[in-house]
Amino acid sequence: MTLSTRLTFCRILDMNRLLSFLSFILTAFFIFSCDGLKMPKHIFETSERAKYERDFSGPDNLMSKWKAGFITAAASQLTIPDGSSFTIFSTDPDFSAVAYSLELKKGEMLVIEAAANTQDAKIFIDVLEQGSDIGKSKSERIKNGRLTRFIENSGWHKIIIQPEIEYRGALGMKIYTQPSLVFPVAGKGNRDVQSFWGADRDGGGRRHEGVDIFASRGTLVMAVADGFVTRTGNQGLGGKQVWLRDGILGNSYYYAHLDSILTESGKQVRTGDTLGRVGNTGNAEGGPPHLHFGIYTSGGAVDPYPYLRKRLAMPSSEAATEMPSGKSSKAGSTLRTGPGTE
Repeated sequence: MTLSTRLTFCRILDMNRLLSFLSFILTAFFIFSCDGLKMPKHIFETSERAKYERDFSGPDNLMSKWKAGFITAAASQLTIPDGSSFTIFSTDPDFSAVAYSLELKKGEMLVIEAAANTQDAKIFIDVLEQGSDIGKSKSERIKNGRLTRFIENSGWHKIIIQPEIEYRGALGMKIYTQPSLVFPVAGKGNRDVQSFWGADRDGGGRRHEGVDIFASRGTLVMAVADGFVTRTGNQGLGGKQVWLRDGILGNSYYYAHLDSILTESGKQVRTGDTLGRVGNTGNAEGGPPHLHFGIYTSGGAVDPYPYLRKRLAMPSSEAATEMPSGKSSKAGSTLRTGPGTE
């Protein structure tokens, strides 16, 4: 037997051993399943609420009340603005959950902070788009006092807040938004965006698919997210341009009218890395230097401004230690925002 033949025979033998081992594992799995040793039914469960319900070992009536409280809260019509801060006082044994609606835009990062009166308290959060099925909600838990959620679709969202069963005391809450991307032009901000999404171009022949950020020629242009450069060039309306692909969301970020390109196709970049310098190449020639910045998702171009708009972050939440003085209303009372019953 030649050396080549022996090596081939050994490879076949090793492959057969691997296949035999895999066959043994699969057979054992099915045998154990038939005998009662089954895979955990919820091994891939992602809802924190569902996990809590499954592992709860207390009286069934407490869990029933807790679940009913979630359904009741989900029907709430209360609305709040971005940047809301409030304290929930849980003194009623029947208290379970509260809910508020907030209008959000695609690309924003929703931030929810909670300061409980005990460090290990479980606080569950559901963020539901208007019209979605609450039965399919994937609940999350506040971790280290904070939860963030990228907003995938513009519209009203309902935020349901529910502490663990029999939670008592105060719960300080802050609900606000932040940009999901860093600003693409160094040292610039909201006031430097002077041409917005949807503005007329070519006498109404087309719409502006992005925002224009004005800055001095040569100002550094930065990567808004981790990813890789898919293309660079000098062509068409955009002149000198860079295309950056997001490695997580799969979005493409378009930088146009650059004075110079300081990266290359295929290069891996990190958030904040330099990609080029502001200019006025392409169809911006003769005008003031600026960066045209666009975002393209699998569904097409989207408004970049909610992704970029800078907002002040709210200070960290602190749990109140006692119920504030003043008038109070018993649980179950009907509160209205004005006269009438609408």
